[in-house]
Amino acid sequence: MLTSHQQMKFKAVIFDLFGTLVDDFGSSVGQMHHEMAAALALPYEEFMALWGKTAKMRIIGAFETVEANIKYVCDTIKVSPTAEQLEKAVEIRMKYIGQALRPRPDAISTISELKNRDHKIGLLSNCSIEIPILWHETPFADSFDTTIFSSRERLKKPDARIFNLACERLGTMPASCLYIADGEDHELKAAASVGLHPVLIRTASHKNRGELHQEAKDWQGPSIDSLKEVLQLVGA
Repeated sequence: MLTSHQQMKFKAVIFDLFGTLVDDFGSSVGQMHHEMAAALALPYEEFMALWGKTAKMRIIGAFETVEANIKYVCDTIKVSPTAEQLEKAVEIRMKYIGQALRPRPDAISTISELKNRDHKIGLLSNCSIEIPILWHETPFADSFDTTIFSSRERLKKPDARIFNLACERLGTMPASCLYIADGEDHELKAAASVGLHPVLIRTASHKNRGELHQEAKDWQGPSIDSLKEVLQLVGA
Protein backbone atom coordinates (compact mmCIF):
# COMPACT_ATOMS: atom_id res chain seq x y z
CA MET A 1 0.00 0.00 0.00
CA LEU A 2 1.66 3.17 -1.21
CA THR A 3 0.30 6.45 0.02
CA SER A 4 1.75 9.88 0.78
CA HIS A 5 5.28 9.30 -0.52
CA GLN A 6 4.28 8.44 -4.07
CA GLN A 7 4.64 11.95 -5.46
CA MET A 8 7.93 12.74 -3.71
CA LYS A 9 11.50 12.33 -4.85
CA PHE A 10 14.20 11.10 -2.52
CA LYS A 11 17.97 11.27 -2.70
CA ALA A 12 18.68 8.41 -0.29
CA VAL A 13 17.17 5.26 1.16
CA ILE A 14 18.18 3.81 4.52
CA PHE A 15 17.25 0.21 5.22
CA ASP A 16 16.84 -1.71 8.43
CA LEU A 17 18.43 -5.18 8.31
CA PHE A 18 16.58 -7.95 10.17
CA GLY A 19 12.95 -8.27 9.13
CA THR A 20 13.64 -5.97 6.19
CA LEU A 21 16.58 -7.02 4.00
CA VAL A 22 16.93 -10.44 5.64
CA ASP A 23 14.41 -12.53 7.53
CA ASP A 24 14.18 -12.39 11.30
CA PHE A 25 15.76 -15.30 13.14
CA GLY A 26 13.49 -18.33 12.92
CA SER A 27 13.49 -21.62 14.77
CA SER A 28 17.21 -22.04 14.09
CA VAL A 29 18.04 -19.62 16.90
CA GLY A 30 16.93 -22.18 19.47
CA GLN A 31 19.08 -24.85 17.87
CA MET A 32 22.05 -22.47 17.89
CA HIS A 33 21.69 -21.87 21.62
CA HIS A 34 21.38 -25.58 22.36
CA GLU A 35 24.56 -26.26 20.38
CA MET A 36 26.45 -23.44 22.08
CA ALA A 37 25.47 -24.69 25.55
CA ALA A 38 26.48 -28.24 24.61
CA ALA A 39 29.84 -27.05 23.26
CA LEU A 40 30.50 -25.31 26.58
CA ALA A 41 29.25 -28.31 28.59
CA LEU A 42 26.68 -26.08 30.31
CA PRO A 43 23.03 -26.83 31.16
CA TYR A 44 20.93 -25.20 28.47
CA GLU A 45 18.55 -23.42 30.87
CA GLU A 46 21.39 -21.96 32.92
CA PHE A 47 23.25 -20.81 29.83
CA MET A 48 20.16 -19.24 28.27
CA ALA A 49 19.13 -17.43 31.44
CA LEU A 50 22.35 -15.42 31.33
CA TRP A 51 22.83 -15.29 27.56
CA GLY A 52 19.43 -13.66 27.20
CA LYS A 53 20.33 -11.04 29.79
CA THR A 54 23.33 -9.94 27.71
CA ALA A 55 21.21 -9.15 24.63
CA LYS A 56 21.02 -5.40 25.29
CA MET A 57 24.72 -5.33 26.12
CA ARG A 58 25.50 -6.99 22.77
CA ILE A 59 23.45 -4.46 20.85
CA ILE A 60 25.27 -1.44 22.27
CA GLY A 61 28.72 -2.95 21.77
CA ALA A 62 29.64 -4.04 25.30
CA PHE A 63 31.44 -7.01 23.76
CA GLU A 64 33.92 -6.42 20.96
CA THR A 65 34.09 -10.12 20.13
CA VAL A 66 31.77 -13.12 20.38
CA GLU A 67 34.38 -14.77 22.58
CA ALA A 68 34.15 -11.89 25.08
CA ASN A 69 30.39 -12.29 25.29
CA ILE A 70 30.64 -16.04 25.92
CA LYS A 71 33.42 -15.54 28.49
CA TYR A 72 31.26 -13.00 30.32
CA VAL A 73 28.44 -15.53 30.62
CA CYS A 74 30.80 -18.31 31.73
CA ASP A 75 32.50 -16.07 34.28
CA THR A 76 29.10 -15.12 35.70
CA ILE A 77 28.20 -18.80 36.04
CA LYS A 78 31.67 -19.37 37.46
CA VAL A 79 32.75 -21.98 34.94
CA SER A 80 35.94 -22.03 32.92
CA PRO A 81 35.57 -23.54 29.44
CA THR A 82 38.66 -24.85 27.69
CA ALA A 83 40.06 -22.94 24.74
CA GLU A 84 38.67 -25.65 22.47
CA GLN A 85 35.19 -25.39 23.98
CA LEU A 86 35.21 -21.63 23.65
CA GLU A 87 36.39 -21.81 20.05
CA LYS A 88 33.65 -24.30 19.21
CA ALA A 89 30.92 -22.14 20.77
CA VAL A 90 32.14 -19.10 18.80
CA GLU A 91 32.21 -21.18 15.61
CA ILE A 92 28.61 -22.28 16.17
CA ARG A 93 27.42 -18.74 16.81
CA MET A 94 29.14 -17.36 13.72
CA LYS A 95 27.81 -20.16 11.54
CA TYR A 96 24.19 -19.51 12.43
CA ILE A 97 24.52 -15.73 12.26
CA GLY A 98 26.13 -16.05 8.83
CA GLN A 99 23.22 -18.16 7.63
CA ALA A 100 20.78 -15.53 8.89
CA LEU A 101 22.39 -12.87 6.69
CA ARG A 102 21.01 -14.31 3.46
CA PRO A 103 19.31 -11.56 1.46
CA ARG A 104 15.62 -11.75 0.74
CA PRO A 105 15.00 -12.57 -2.94
CA ASP A 106 14.44 -8.97 -4.07
CA ALA A 107 16.92 -7.29 -1.72
CA ILE A 108 20.07 -7.16 -3.87
CA SER A 109 18.23 -6.36 -7.09
CA THR A 110 16.33 -3.50 -5.42
CA ILE A 111 19.48 -1.99 -3.95
CA SER A 112 21.32 -2.33 -7.27
CA GLU A 113 18.55 -0.55 -9.14
CA LEU A 114 18.47 2.25 -6.57
CA LYS A 115 22.20 2.72 -7.02
CA ASN A 116 21.79 2.70 -10.79
CA ARG A 117 19.38 5.59 -10.33
CA ASP A 118 22.04 7.45 -8.31
CA HIS A 119 20.33 7.15 -4.93
CA LYS A 120 22.51 6.94 -1.84
CA ILE A 121 21.97 3.72 0.10
CA GLY A 122 22.43 3.26 3.84
CA LEU A 123 22.00 0.48 6.37
CA LEU A 124 20.98 1.06 9.98
CA SER A 125 20.87 -1.99 12.24
CA ASN A 126 20.54 -2.75 15.92
CA CYS A 127 22.82 -5.76 16.03
CA SER A 128 25.54 -7.52 17.97
CA ILE A 129 29.17 -7.57 16.94
CA GLU A 130 28.86 -10.68 14.75
CA ILE A 131 27.12 -8.71 12.03
CA PRO A 132 29.88 -6.17 11.29
CA ILE A 133 32.49 -8.92 11.67
CA LEU A 134 30.77 -11.09 9.05
CA TRP A 135 29.53 -8.28 6.82
CA HIS A 136 32.34 -8.43 4.28
CA GLU A 137 31.47 -12.09 3.63
CA THR A 138 27.82 -11.39 2.76
CA PRO A 139 26.28 -10.55 -0.64
CA PHE A 140 25.58 -7.10 0.81
CA ALA A 141 29.26 -6.26 1.34
CA ASP A 142 29.63 -3.68 -1.44
CA SER A 143 26.01 -2.58 -1.66
CA PHE A 144 25.89 0.38 0.72
CA ASP A 145 27.32 3.87 0.81
CA THR A 146 27.32 3.64 4.60
CA THR A 147 26.57 0.95 7.17
CA ILE A 148 25.64 1.88 10.72
CA PHE A 149 25.83 -1.00 13.21
CA SER A 150 24.72 -0.25 16.77
CA SER A 151 27.44 -2.45 18.27
CA ARG A 152 30.11 -0.44 16.45
CA GLU A 153 28.64 3.00 17.11
CA ARG A 154 27.49 2.22 20.68
CA LEU A 155 24.18 3.82 19.82
CA LYS A 156 20.95 2.04 19.05
CA LYS A 157 17.51 2.72 17.67
CA PRO A 158 15.30 4.48 18.64
CA ASP A 159 17.95 7.02 19.71
CA ALA A 160 17.59 9.98 17.32
CA ARG A 161 21.35 10.35 17.12
CA ILE A 162 21.81 7.12 15.20
CA PHE A 163 19.39 8.25 12.48
CA ASN A 164 21.12 11.60 12.21
CA LEU A 165 24.47 9.82 12.00
CA ALA A 166 23.26 7.74 9.05
CA CYS A 167 22.09 10.85 7.20
CA GLU A 168 25.32 12.68 7.97
CA ARG A 169 27.43 9.85 6.57
CA LEU A 170 25.28 9.69 3.45
CA GLY A 171 25.65 13.44 3.02
CA THR A 172 21.91 13.95 2.81
CA MET A 173 19.26 15.78 4.79
CA PRO A 174 16.70 13.63 6.62
CA ALA A 175 13.88 15.23 4.64
CA SER A 176 15.22 13.74 1.41
CA CYS A 177 15.63 10.24 2.84
CA LEU A 178 13.33 7.22 3.07
CA TYR A 179 13.65 4.80 5.97
CA ILE A 180 12.44 1.24 5.27
CA ALA A 181 11.92 -1.01 8.30
CA ASP A 182 9.67 -3.56 10.01
CA GLY A 183 8.92 -1.47 13.10
CA GLU A 184 11.10 -3.11 15.74
CA ASP A 185 12.22 -0.89 18.63
CA HIS A 186 9.71 1.79 17.63
CA GLU A 187 12.10 2.80 14.88
CA LEU A 188 9.50 4.25 12.49
CA LYS A 189 8.30 6.93 14.89
CA ALA A 190 11.91 7.67 15.85
CA ALA A 191 12.91 8.09 12.20
CA ALA A 192 10.00 10.46 11.62
CA SER A 193 10.97 12.50 14.68
CA VAL A 194 14.27 13.50 13.06
CA GLY A 195 12.70 14.26 9.68
CA LEU A 196 13.12 11.03 7.73
CA HIS A 197 10.21 9.50 5.83
CA PRO A 198 9.55 6.09 7.41
CA VAL A 199 7.86 3.26 5.50
CA LEU A 200 6.78 0.01 7.12
CA ILE A 201 7.55 -3.21 5.26
CA ARG A 202 5.05 -6.01 5.87
CA THR A 203 6.33 -9.16 4.18
CA ALA A 204 4.58 -12.46 3.57
CA SER A 205 6.78 -14.11 6.20
CA HIS A 206 5.65 -11.55 8.80
CA LYS A 207 2.01 -12.17 7.97
CA ASN A 208 2.31 -15.94 7.83
CA ARG A 209 3.96 -16.10 11.26
CA GLY A 210 1.81 -13.37 12.76
CA GLU A 211 4.95 -11.69 14.07
CA LEU A 212 4.39 -8.00 13.38
CA HIS A 213 6.08 -5.78 15.95
CA GLN A 214 3.82 -3.62 18.08
CA GLU A 215 4.67 -0.46 16.18
CA ALA A 216 3.83 -2.23 12.93
CA LYS A 217 0.47 -3.36 14.29
CA ASP A 218 -0.44 0.23 15.14
CA TRP A 219 1.22 1.88 12.13
CA GLN A 220 -0.98 4.28 10.15
CA GLY A 221 1.72 5.59 7.82
CA PRO A 222 2.91 4.37 4.42
CA SER A 223 3.62 0.66 4.06
CA ILE A 224 4.83 -1.79 1.43
CA ASP A 225 4.64 -5.54 1.01
CA SER A 226 7.93 -6.11 -0.81
CA LEU A 227 11.29 -4.43 -1.20
CA LYS A 228 10.86 -3.87 -4.93
CA GLU A 229 8.06 -1.42 -4.10
CA VAL A 230 10.74 0.95 -2.82
CA LEU A 231 11.57 1.65 -6.46
CA GLN A 232 8.12 3.22 -6.86
CA LEU A 233 8.53 5.26 -3.69
CA VAL A 234 11.77 7.01 -4.56
CA GLY A 235 10.29 8.90 -7.52
CA ALA A 236 11.53 9.35 -11.02
